[in-house]
Amino acid sequence: MSFHQKLKEARIAAGFTQSQMAARMGLDKTSYSGYETGRRQPNLQRLRQMSQLLQVSADSLLEISSQDQATPQELSALRKYRMLDLHGQELVGLVLDKEYERMAVPPQREERGWVTYINCYDLAVSAGTGEPWVDAAYKTRLEMPQDLVPDRAHFCVRVNGQSMEPAYRDGDIVFVERCETVNLGEIGIFFLNGDGFIKRLGRARLESLNPDYGPIRLSEFDDLRCQGRVLGKVPAKAEYSKHT
Repeated sequence: MSFHQKLKEARIAAGFTQSQMAARMGLDKTSYSGYETGRRQPNLQRLRQMSQLLQVSADSLLEISSQDQATPQELSALRKYRMLDLHGQELVGLVLDKEYERMAVPPQREERGWVTYINCYDLAVSAGTGEPWVDAAYKTRLEMPQDLVPDRAHFCVRVNGQSMEPAYRDGDIVFVERCETVNLGEIGIFFLNGDGFIKRLGRARLESLNPDYGPIRLSEFDDLRCQGRVLGKVPAKAEYSKHT
């Protein structure tokens, strides 16, 4: 949900009309309504006014989450980048663009007739209490029937555990479209404080499909990073070939 949608939702929840908000902020109604239609963006002073009037945090209006906050490693890299001259920054930019393309653009999978090859993570994602994803890398290529592999799939990964049953069972291989966020209610692959999960995204929590497993509640101190959207699966007992 965008800022202007969040602002409108918060205003209605607080019981204010646009005219009342405008009057309290020292604006005319047309100027204020621009914030709710997306024609205007608030400066820091206006954002603070809105937050105080609606009794909501500025972060909630802007939807700042742990995924948007820089890690210590990222801040260190930024400090080093700023120390470089123009030539060094151009070189870093070239490498960054190349690596971003490698990770974000769907790969050109090798196809031979009815067969396609796709990379698979050696480490599993947990449908339970978490799997540590340290030094994860592609080490296996799977040969699968072409019609089983979704067009948007970047990679696949194996499921470990029962909390996502009946949709995803222990040992299933799921196809993943790499993306930085998924919508509420969608199944995704997440890194939470260094552990890998397959879960459904809820509000401030990661949810299981199996009712025997409770949700993982998220706090502002958690480091949650989406790795992609689950597109489909191959059952655990399906036959396929491995190519290293």
